[in-house]
Amino acid sequence: MKVFDPYELHEVEESLKALKDHDQERVKLALARAGRNGGYRSVPWAIDSDPFAGFGPKLATFAEVLQHLQVQWICATRAERPADARIDPILLHGPPGVGKTYFARVLADAIGTRMEVYSAGTAQDAFQLCGTDAGWSNARTGLVYDLLARGDSAAPVLVVDEIDKIPVYSAGRRDTPINTLLDLLEPLSARRYRELSLPVHMNASRMIIVCTANEHDAIPVALRSRLTEFTIAAPTVAQRRFLLEHEFGTLYESHRCSPELRLDASTANRLVETENLDVRTMLRMLRAGFARALAADSNRVVLPEPPTAGRRRIGFI
Repeated sequence: MKVFDPYELHEVEESLKALKDHDQERVKLALARAGRNGGYRSVPWAIDSDPFAGFGPKLATFAEVLQHLQVQWICATRAERPADARIDPILLHGPPGVGKTYFARVLADAIGTRMEVYSAGTAQDAFQLCGTDAGWSNARTGLVYDLLARGDSAAPVLVVDEIDKIPVYSAGRRDTPINTLLDLLEPLSARRYRELSLPVHMNASRMIIVCTANEHDAIPVALRSRLTEFTIAAPTVAQRRFLLEHEFGTLYESHRCSPELRLDASTANRLVETENLDVRTMLRMLRAGFARALAADSNRVVLPEPPTAGRRRIGFI
């Protein structure tokens, strides 16, 4: 499908004469990236396949989300014009450490597309998404443009992390992140999404947008109404054990280590059964124990003691 209009890109390039030499080179490079393949990008669902079939117990807590995406994917693959199909934006909300951002990364890998994370909680205005004004001497392209210009897919994954912490007002005279996100979430406006630094328009309506939040009631109503919501519960002990053992297997396969190397059952059980320990911390402790075992040339991976109660919990992998 056409993401960038070659004629518009040409018009912008023709206007470069007013820019300084170093700015001309920057803009020419950005335009060349967008103009690849005549401005066209592929949609991953044009191929009749199911990228969600092999997710299995690794993402057991996301079963409802996967079922939703699977249905939309099937409909997209069977559309008369797959380029016209779209995966609706979703919201994953739940406590820290349940794997919301990790899920988006696995999704991007499964469909073979790029992923970028926009940290809404630290954003002061919209420039990270839509670029800085073209008149600025240090103008830079935004995340949306970079994902579509540099990649080969019209449907990269954009993670809007901690959307419940998005600022309502801009710190300066620029647009707020909320208004820019509304343009992305609405299919009509996303078809003519504007990159400010060049400036050009692009069709960003096929981007797969995954928003994450800890407190969904704190999300501005205008944004929340445009998202399909899913509550992600903390993993059970059995699921935590699977994740720990799966990560250990990944570490084992990716390092040169003794064939006899094993997880210490006692310390592993203690970690997976610690209720207030989030999964990211648990897996970080596994990696620390694994590194210590390799350094000591030991055949047993002894995991550290869980943090004391009351320590701040942080997210997943």
